[in-house]
Amino acid sequence: MLQPLGISAEAEAVYVVLAPIQAATTTQLADLTSIAIDQVELCLDSLRRLGLATELSGGLWQALPLPEVVKALRAQRLSELEMASVAAESLHSHLLAASQTQSDDIKILVGREAIISANREICASAQKEICVFDKPPYVESRPPTEEGLSEEAPEWDVLERGTRLRCIYHPGFDADRLKELMLFADKGEDSRTAPVPMKLIMVDAHLAMIPSMRSYLPGHELRMSIVRHPLLVEALQWLFEAVWDTAIPIVAAALTETDPRRQMLVSLLMTGSTDNAIASNLGINVRSVRRWISELMDELGVTTRLQLGAALVRAEHVRTSTSLASR
Repeated sequence: MLQPLGISAEAEAVYVVLAPIQAATTTQLADLTSIAIDQVELCLDSLRRLGLATELSGGLWQALPLPEVVKALRAQRLSELEMASVAAESLHSHLLAASQTQSDDIKILVGREAIISANREICASAQKEICVFDKPPYVESRPPTEEGLSEEAPEWDVLERGTRLRCIYHPGFDADRLKELMLFADKGEDSRTAPVPMKLIMVDAHLAMIPSMRSYLPGHELRMSIVRHPLLVEALQWLFEAVWDTAIPIVAAALTETDPRRQMLVSLLMTGSTDNAIASNLGINVRSVRRWISELMDELGVTTRLQLGAALVRAEHVRTSTSLASR
């Protein structure tokens, strides 16, 4: 549930164990969490940097109260996001001013086929990382199956090659998009969800593609800007990182869920989302969310939301450890 703070599942598991007790050594925490001592030390260092744990004398560690730390981090990141929004408005003005140019720095593509072709070509050129803001409407529909994505989605090929893919999805998913989202998460995409200001694809921090939202109006040709100007791409990368830091991580199912909405429910619960936020993201009512949570608690044999959070953290740690061991 602490992933939005930049805390790994392992570090969260250490905090969950350490918080209820007075103090503990790294050896004791390793025994209680079944995490290797060297990893426990890294987790404690991560918690210390965020102000969630402190080292006492005699090698003892003590957890610090979570609410005050979260308030401070929230204020800091809201300030960063506000600065990023100002930068985005400035960038938008630059793009509008250059919308009719065909220079090397900014190029305008017109038409569905030209955009799809350029997207495939540019994604295929990625060497290190692709960063994406994802929101409707979409240029093309793709079947939400592994076979369909393998044939139709250039981003799927990126993951096949081992290139990193980070994507922030705008809240609110229809059934097909949600299923596709979970397939990408299971494939290895680093996925998060948060309101995003626009559609965006960035490749290796030196090129950006920005579809024009106005071009989606009926009777209008689709348009996309390809941006190579270093300062503009740097500003877009900064905007992406600011939204990424405040977004909610989406994980591949920690449990054996087959319904993508239930998978998304698990992801949102692990980040501490409220029932109302979960309902908004999944496009369902709050009553349905609470019913699913009750069913999940019955399945895991827990009786409180706190116990449910700890159970999900443990399940995700087991899933991650099993995945690493099988490589």
